[in-house]
Amino acid sequence: MSARPDSHVCFRKADDLQSEELEGMDEVVYVRADGDIACSLNLTASAILDLCDGTRSVEDIVDIICETLHVKREQARRDAEAIIKEFVEYGLVCKGQG
Repeated sequence: MSARPDSHVCFRKADDLQSEELEGMDEVVYVRADGDIACSLNLTASAILDLCDGTRSVEDIVDIICETLHVKREQARRDAEAIIKEFVEYGLVCKGQG
């Protein structure tokens, strides 16, 4: 199992992902360019994935979560690090510039 992501590293969403929000379901489905379904995410996880644009670090994303959702910083950091770690493992994001 890989370590948690460095909070100062920028991540970017995979280039081959397209998204479609499922109305009334509070979920977003991500599909790869070849048509394979990559994943289905709740709206919060989807927002984190969309924030992975190659210009924002994990710390930047934590700042946005805290400002938007008014949650405690440590909880936001733990949640963001955990979900970004899963994104990396599933190939949804990679390190680097957008």
